[in-house]
Amino acid sequence: MSSAATFGSFRNMSARVPLDVDLEDRLLYGLTPTHLAYMVVALLVGFALWSSHWAPSPVRAFASLSVIGVGAVVAWGRWRGRAADTWVVDALLFTVRCHRVMWNEGCVSRWTVLRAKRSLQPEAQPPTAVAEPVPAAV
Repeated sequence: MSSAATFGSFRNMSARVPLDVDLEDRLLYGLTPTHLAYMVVALLVGFALWSSHWAPSPVRAFASLSVIGVGAVVAWGRWRGRAADTWVVDALLFTVRCHRVMWNEGCVSRWTVLRAKRSLQPEAQPPTAVAEPVPAAV
């Protein structure tokens, strides 16, 4: 069989390409792997809050159910067709990018004064322990 005949046989072969290759997989209860991880982490933190004895039972129950509820909202929550975690990321990015840090002379002069005061103070030496000789066993 020649290579031209082999190449020619592939021209007539039809193949169907799936249309949803860009969608994320749904693993459990309609959750993507990332959202399932959010829910699992929320469940683990909620269980850890409940099982540690740091407060009375009603306080621990409220804290653990709150954490599990927030995890469920982040895992399953959607608003205007977008997942809740993307809204949180977008809000944080908006806050960080819209905040402007400006240096002024007052901040720089205070910084240099503080550095000068620190350099004038003697550094505290940690106490050193004096080792006593250990008697030799006979």
